[in-house]
Amino acid sequence: MTTDRHSTSRVALIPAQRQAMILELLQADGAASVQQFADAIGASVATIRRDLETLEAKGFLDRTFGGASLRARALVRLEPGHAVSAHIRHDEKVAIGQTAAARIEPHQSVIFDSSSTVREAAQAILERDIPITAITNDILVAQTLANSTAITVLTIGGRVRPGSMTLFGPPGEEFLLGVKADVALIGAHAVTLDGPSEVTIEITRIKQLMTKAARSVRVLADHTKLGDASTFRICSIGDIDELVTDWRADPTICAALRERGATVTIAKSGTE
Repeated sequence: MTTDRHSTSRVALIPAQRQAMILELLQADGAASVQQFADAIGASVATIRRDLETLEAKGFLDRTFGGASLRARALVRLEPGHAVSAHIRHDEKVAIGQTAAARIEPHQSVIFDSSSTVREAAQAILERDIPITAITNDILVAQTLANSTAITVLTIGGRVRPGSMTLFGPPGEEFLLGVKADVALIGAHAVTLDGPSEVTIEITRIKQLMTKAARSVRVLADHTKLGDASTFRICSIGDIDELVTDWRADPTICAALRERGATVTIAKSGTE
């Protein structure tokens, strides 16, 4: 089992962090024993069993005798929720967000989609402290960017999606029809040669409108999102100006995307 950063001592991890680590380990290895999870994460066997029960109830895994296995295509069909998602591949998401933020120019208008990776881009732009106009359907993105007096923050309005920080539906959809921003930073549940895709039709609709409301569409997706489609396509690969992914991305998939005309930018590890 690959343990890397999980093998270090852990103190008082919250359930979302532990469950993110479990999903990462299952994504890498397919299956593991309760004891392997406990050793890798630094939690008790009883705690791990509770986390496995939670993830099984959500449809991500199947319990086996003494362990668990990842359900087929679970991570492209289901959403872990914003709390867990924020901790999955966190280092990669930070690097992607910083790379995307570095490409934003002062005084541009930027659409920020609701995704854990786009939130890292928002944090990186806050640290740059450059003047921009930000348009978002993400409550956490709005809160983050509102800490800068240089950034004008507009939320599109709408209904708060249960269990998330995402706004969707009217009046946000109507608002986006009247927008033409310089850049849209879009998250995706999956990216294939056909384009980025999402799990639910409501969120897909908002993302579709965002891509049409910007002159430059930049998809931010870590390497685990590449190669297998979710249910609803956001747009075609030809509608994307840039895909920003991380250093673990499969070179074969990246090459195939480039052959389709996509610009693929690889964010570097923070240790490089």
